[in-house]
Parts: sequence; C-alpha cells; structure tokens
Amino acid sequence: MCQAISSECHTGRGSEARRPKVSLCIPAFQAGQYLRDTLDSVLAQDFPDLEIVVVDNNSTDETPAILDAITDDRVRVVRNETTLSAEDNHNLAVKLSRGEFVKVISADDTLKYNCVAAQAAVLQSNPDVTVVASRTDFIDDSGALLFSARGLRGILGRQTGERVIRQIVRSAKNPVGAPVSVMFRRSDFDRCGGFRGPHLFTLDMDLWTRLLRFGHFYGMPETLAAYRIRGGSLTALTSARSQLVQQDTFSRKLIDDPRWDIPYVDRLMGKLNRYDVLLKRVMLFKLSGVRASRRRSWTTP
Repeated sequence: MCQAISSECHTGRGSEARRPKVSLCIPAFQAGQYLRDTLDSVLAQDFPDLEIVVVDNNSTDETPAILDAITDDRVRVVRNETTLSAEDNHNLAVKLSRGEFVKVISADDTLKYNCVAAQAAVLQSNPDVTVVASRTDFIDDSGALLFSARGLRGILGRQTGERVIRQIVRSAKNPVGAPVSVMFRRSDFDRCGGFRGPHLFTLDMDLWTRLLRFGHFYGMPETLAAYRIRGGSLTALTSARSQLVQQDTFSRKLIDDPRWDIPYVDRLMGKLNRYDVLLKRVMLFKLSGVRASRRRSWTTP
C-alpha cells in the first residue's frame, strides 16, 4: 500500500532499487479515450533513465484495462481506492516519484520523443534554474493540430523569476504553459509545498510562481509537447466568469507580494488584456468542440 487510499497494482522489475534521473507523473481519471496516446508518447522517449508513475484516480471507464495491459518495466501503476481531488491526485503522483527531475503530464497530452532528454539537459547544466518549459502545439480531441508552437511569449531563454511573474500579470494568462510543457526538480517541489488550491484554473501557475522563488526560469524555443484542447477538460468545464475571477484573484496575489514588485505598467496591461485573453480561450475550446461535432456527424450513419 502506498497510503491508506491507494494500492500499487504492478511495478517494473527491480524498481525498488532503482532511482531514475527523471520521473514522468501521469494523474489519470476517466482517461481511457486518450491515455493510450499519452503512454505511447512517454514510452517513446529517447532518454533511458526514467520512470513513469501513473495514478488512476478510481476511474470507472477503460482506464484500468489500458493500465493492466502495460508490461513495460519503467511503468508503475497506482490505483486510488477513493476518488481524490485533482489537486491531491497530482500531488500524490509526484509524491510517489523517485526521480531528481519531475514532469507532470495530463492523461490526454503528449510529448515529442526528445522532450525529456532536452529538458533534463537544461536542468542538469543549470543548477540555478528551477523551472524549464518548452513551447507546445495545441491539438483538438482527435489529435489534429489547432495551433503550433504556442507559449513562452516574452520569456524565451534564461529569465529571472521576477521577469516571469511580471509577464504573468502583464499577459493576464499562463505564459509558462501547462504541466506537459514543464520540468522541475523534485526537491524544489517538496520545498514549496507542491500543487496548492483552492482554484483549479490557476493551479499550475501557482506552482510555477512558488518554484520560481528558488531560482531562475528557462524558456526553450523548441516545441516539445502537445496540449489537448477538449470539451471535457477541467479548463473547459470552468465557466468563463469563474476563469476571469480566478485569474484576477491570482494576479492580485502576485501584485500584493512585495517579493515581486510588479511595475504599474504591467498591472495596467494585465487589466487591458484580461478580457481579450478570456475571449480567445473560450473560442479555442469552441473551435475544438465544433471539430469534434463535425467528425461525429461524418461517422454517424
């Protein structure tokens, strides 16, 4: 038993004695439609020294069957006996990891084959960098490309934590990206307290900003991952009004933190950008939904 609410269902041979360089953590809930694609992409990595930790959050769809079929020694599967919150399941996935570097991957996103090697190399050669992120492609429900090479506007290359925080406030969005685009050190994750609510919409950004208290950021120009825009995701299920409130609350917290000393011009630009960003986000999910609806109509007799 990993803890009272979880059980480890199968473990790669010799995993207890092995401490890998990188852990890929996949929190999964009702993920059967996309999980196979996600697993294929992480198993295809050209970086040999890694483990894959999948935490099934008490799924009732085909997720358990997909995980039962895995025979790769690098994969550990843990099943929750009760359904945890998204925040707790993400934290559990990282807690169970053993790698020096960690990457959290939603169970519907995918990696390019060289993602782990490229990001681990940045952390290995830059001990003062606590967060490394790449650009990502946006894909729809079926995996077709919506937009390429998104993210990291204004924060490419080596940046201070202060510069990244300013860009978050100024842009009124998450310029760093979703977890699939990011790699960090397990020791820093433990130091900052991991994923922390109460707001799901800003859960990722909140972690990035707390990790950046300990060091610098590196934005990679390469596109190394794909983020799926789909109707059933947590972002899609959060109303536009709630997204705006959560983003405003988060920006205010950063502005009020004397550590970051956000200039007035960045605060003003954030206020001007907030509605435009929200509209683009809503339209992006609508576009993916329209594509999915059209595909269903084409395949329905």
